[in-house]
Amino acid sequence: MEQDKPATSMAAVPAGEFIMGSNERWDDEAPEHVSSTQAFYIDLNEVTNADYIKFVNTTQRTPPYHWPEGNISKGKENHPVVYVSWFDAHDYCSWAGKRLPTEQEWEKAARGEEGLIYPWGNEWSLDKSNNPYKHSTGTQPVGSYPKGRSPYGLYDISGNVWEWVDSYYLPHPGNPVTRAEYGKDKRVLKGGSWFDCLSYGCGLSAPTFNRSFFTPEVKNNSFGFRCAKTKKP
Repeated sequence: MEQDKPATSMAAVPAGEFIMGSNERWDDEAPEHVSSTQAFYIDLNEVTNADYIKFVNTTQRTPPYHWPEGNISKGKENHPVVYVSWFDAHDYCSWAGKRLPTEQEWEKAARGEEGLIYPWGNEWSLDKSNNPYKHSTGTQPVGSYPKGRSPYGLYDISGNVWEWVDSYYLPHPGNPVTRAEYGKDKRVLKGGSWFDCLSYGCGLSAPTFNRSFFTPEVKNNSFGFRCAKTKKP
């Protein structure tokens, strides 16, 4: 049973409206619209290898395949965990007494009520996230870019790793464009990563409204997550 007392590593996001989506780029990000959430908490940081190994050891879950002999690579303890599926992310959050955020919750936490393009503001900055323009070769420790924090204080909400959320890949309300990819067989990822994935249209600089999608069993070296929990009245 969830307790309504978040760890100090979570941010409180109040109930209310915010600007979601964009009319400026890919059709699946449109239209820009007013959405809303209930009050919730969300992790300040992406779940790290050090966090995840506790889950692995307690539940006997199979560790990420790239961990040598099932152990975290030396020096990678504070990096976000990768090679985790949506199912892994969902189960970890449940084990931790939390849940995955919805796409709406994630985007509100990333851009604030004013609908910022990037977590830090409306102007692109090379040095406020672990992004492909920096010729990044992999993840970096969580919290490495304090100047890139979101209005609610979240670190690495742009770049570092794509983050699974608890939403299906469906059109935004009012979007008339039909995409064959839409459906409840795919889950949304948000936030972009260190890796250049422009080849399938997810965007290099990871603005807050950016969306990607995959079937939930997919794992790779740029997919991770963070958890949320409901704030009870």
